[in-house]
Amino acid sequence: MTIGGKKAPEAFSVLELLSKGGLRLPQMTTTERNAFAVSGNVLANGLTIFNKTTSCVEYWNGSRWVSLCEGTSQITISPAVCLNVAADGTGCDQTFSIDDVDCPNGPFTFSIVAGNEYGSLYDIDLANGKFNIGFNENTSVNTRSILVRVTSTCNNSYKDFLFSQKGVECSSYAVPTISPSAANLTLCVGGGVYLSVPFNTSNLDKVIWTRNGIEVARGVSYYVATQKGKYNVSMGAIGCNTNTANERNITESSTTAAAAITIITTNNGIICGTNSVKLTALGTTSNVLWFHNGVQEKSGAAITLDATGDVGEWFAVINEGNCFSKASNIVTVSKSTSADQIILNPNNVLVNGQPLTSFNAFCQGGSLDLTVANKTDGITYTWYNGNDIIRVNPFIIPASQTKISLRMVATDNSGALCPAEVSVLEKDILTGNAPGQPNITGNAILCDGTTDLTLVPQTAGTYTYTWYKDNVKMSETTATIRVSTPGAVYNGTVTNATGCTSTMAVKAISANVSSLPVLSWQSRPDTATFGATVTLQTAIEFGPAISYTWTADNGAVIIGSGASVSVRLPASGSEGLRVNIKVTAENNCGRSTSLEHFITMGNACPTPVLTAQSDITQSVAAGSSVQVSISVSGGVSPAYQWYSSGTSGTTGNAISGANNSSYSYSPSTAGTSYLYCIVTNGCSGNLQATSPVFTVVTQANPATLPAGSGTFGGKSCFDIAESNDGGTCGTLSARGGGRANFNLAATNTQTYTFTPSGTVSKVRFSYVESLGGSIVRSITNNGNETSLNVSGPVTATVVYKNTLSSGSGRQGDAYGRSATNALSVDLYVIYNNNANGTGTDVQVKLTAKIQDCSCCGAYISPNVWREFMCYNLGADESLDPTKPALGLVGDYYQWGNKTPAASYRNLGSVANWDRNYVKMYLAWGGYWTKPVVDPCPEGYRIPGSWEWDGISKNNTVTSVGNVSNGIGNSGYLIGSSLMLPNGGHRSITNGYADFMFKSFYWSRVSDQGSSGAAVSFRDASSIGNSSMATGGNIRCISEY
Repeated sequence: MTIGGKKAPEAFSVLELLSKGGLRLPQMTTTERNAFAVSGNVLANGLTIFNKTTSCVEYWNGSRWVSLCEGTSQITISPAVCLNVAADGTGCDQTFSIDDVDCPNGPFTFSIVAGNEYGSLYDIDLANGKFNIGFNENTSVNTRSILVRVTSTCNNSYKDFLFSQKGVECSSYAVPTISPSAANLTLCVGGGVYLSVPFNTSNLDKVIWTRNGIEVARGVSYYVATQKGKYNVSMGAIGCNTNTANERNITESSTTAAAAITIITTNNGIICGTNSVKLTALGTTSNVLWFHNGVQEKSGAAITLDATGDVGEWFAVINEGNCFSKASNIVTVSKSTSADQIILNPNNVLVNGQPLTSFNAFCQGGSLDLTVANKTDGITYTWYNGNDIIRVNPFIIPASQTKISLRMVATDNSGALCPAEVSVLEKDILTGNAPGQPNITGNAILCDGTTDLTLVPQTAGTYTYTWYKDNVKMSETTATIRVSTPGAVYNGTVTNATGCTSTMAVKAISANVSSLPVLSWQSRPDTATFGATVTLQTAIEFGPAISYTWTADNGAVIIGSGASVSVRLPASGSEGLRVNIKVTAENNCGRSTSLEHFITMGNACPTPVLTAQSDITQSVAAGSSVQVSISVSGGVSPAYQWYSSGTSGTTGNAISGANNSSYSYSPSTAGTSYLYCIVTNGCSGNLQATSPVFTVVTQANPATLPAGSGTFGGKSCFDIAESNDGGTCGTLSARGGGRANFNLAATNTQTYTFTPSGTVSKVRFSYVESLGGSIVRSITNNGNETSLNVSGPVTATVVYKNTLSSGSGRQGDAYGRSATNALSVDLYVIYNNNANGTGTDVQVKLTAKIQDCSCCGAYISPNVWREFMCYNLGADESLDPTKPALGLVGDYYQWGNKTPAASYRNLGSVANWDRNYVKMYLAWGGYWTKPVVDPCPEGYRIPGSWEWDGISKNNTVTSVGNVSNGIGNSGYLIGSSLMLPNGGHRSITNGYADFMFKSFYWSRVSDQGSSGAAVSFRDASSIGNSSMATGGNIRCISEY
């Protein structure tokens, strides 16, 4: 039926209200509602009332009244929410506790649904339902609110709590007038609009510039607008003492403005006495406007300033039609109280020995020797390329420049005299005239105290030669010089007939002096049996040697090279035959005299002596492998045969094909195996020896066991930092500080900690290697693997093999391995899931990687270290990931999307930005498995909010870089090996890059509405919800 009209109801309608008025619901207080007899009556389900006590619509869901204003939960908060937080952020420092009759034991989740830019949550205790809230300072007159959502994990019901903060109270200040006076102004593409108030404005420190009501600058007399919007000034606080006549509406034009220019000033911008200061615009001579303290005042390619009124900040702008370029660099002009200036003779300011003022052009890529003759004590002489200080001499003319302004400024250290300057401006840089870089030949080691160095030009011609020792110019001008200083660094340039000078060649002299090498015997046998193989070793004085040369006569064969070699002696001959072994060594100073030794041969056949070279007892998981090995002394053409046995005796069976000094054993089932080797000499008598018996204890492959719970953590990524210099692995220079050297116990001996979830029993440890027998030397359980009722941490000590790193002339097993082909070992903790040992064996796995590539990661709990990717998704991976840079910011993603919404390459507004963007709340996986729309590569995923929380709580967080240098030039170092650049976030309104002084990284969880959880680092880390339409960065975490 219908009420309020004659229209027939729709087919799907039972009742239609056609009146223009509203529908008034039954009005009840909470007391009256509670007395309402609806419990147990299924016909009451869906009954709806208006609660006069809470001023909210409520409905009966069959078990309780549900408020439509605050969520679906019966959660209560204590104490009451803060509704009058002071503008400075104080007055709400109490801890809030949550109770929920439907979920009395929690845990709860907390998020900011709205107002996350006004404050953050901290000291969050999910299990006990406690949190604190901190407000940022409110610098406006407007009241601000933060809406906190508390969710019960028992039933996913939630309730919202509104906290509010007062605005500031206005004090009365006179409001200055904004120039220019036009209410509507135009902003050209790539340009700026120049707004100013009088430089002498009273209470200038109270001036606040706003764009669309948001603060953009404070305490300055001018502001350069590079975005469209409505601009104004407030005094004291945003919204206070605002004059509507001051509003300037800046709109965008499609016309492109000229590029910004560079300006330079003479004499460091100091007006001295009656002297003047000249400001020059580089690269252009027309349409130049000069702004003084933000106000347009002069025009022309160069201006001269000489009055007290000229003091202040100056910059230049190119004006073409209605378009103004962005501002040049700013120079500060001041007036000295001194009337006297430094006396500087231009003929003493020299470039390559000639007066600077005599140069009309320079050579591209050429070298400039910058000197000042007849210097005066107490004066500092500084050279500039334009405005950039030149800090090295000789100075190489940059290939990127086509003109150069070369300046030398003399400054009085006491300040009594004004600076003086000699310069040449905007001189052409000629191409193709500078000679190529020469080469310095000669020995880098002083032999008997001296060495000769020769400067060799790249091409033949007529040259003059200039030498430097430790960056100080030498008097020598010949092509060859004799040097005698250990540890010195020599440089040299050549200058051709046109006056162009090459870049510098360099030769570093070793700090160690040397002489011809002298050899002596360290180990050598005097007698041997025919067919035997012996080893000889030398010692060297004045080493190390570049090479060794070994020879042997009478059919003996040299095996190897270097300071020690093996010699395979002749198989037969006359008793008493003498074999002559000779060796010489060569170092940087030359070749040694020959060292020789005679070995007398005999026919007696010795008994071999065998020594175990691997651990006598080893443990391994089924499907993995161990290596057993021996060494032989007294061997003559030895033959090897390995045996396996079911007992510890030597009555086993021969293993087919196991005929070397080592054997790789791969057991397939659990149990204990025994291995030994018999070696037979190949001489008359065929004497034999049997090795010690090796015991291999094989455990069942833990990968076949069910997965358990608890945490198992320790260092899980090692970078040996020996090769792979650059690319996604990072540079060796950046990785060197975190190098994992397995030759050191600090690296090869690691502790791993298992913390059970609840009470368990019989905790053991095992491992499976990706390259059997090459990674782990031993694993030791530091607890008792038979213990019952285990509820505390249990540790294991893993000793890695030192052969993973290079050393002692060998290449390490992990050398050259990237993150994609890293060596890895799966470490397992195995335990019985019943405290009394009668349950089921289960396992928890941790994978440790050993690679020659950067490892980035941090602790997500006190004992769990997790690997992260070293770069944000979309970042420039050619950059050093430890040093903040714009290119490290990478792409911005809206929550739940696989493809990026914006890039660091464009920080402005994004066309067609979807401000209403929403994804299903499990789009990125929530607390469960990685979904297909997760943008992280294979093996990685987006971190959870709990992992970001662990990052901030279990690592030292250090600010790096400089926030004032703009987006990407600052960040936060997490621990010692994870740097997160500050990329701010993309505004939900138009995708514009905002809050660039802090970081913003998505997590994989969201509330069940339109917000995703993110972590932000600024003065401290905070985790809260932001609109899914926000653009945030992603740093992927390893899945394992």
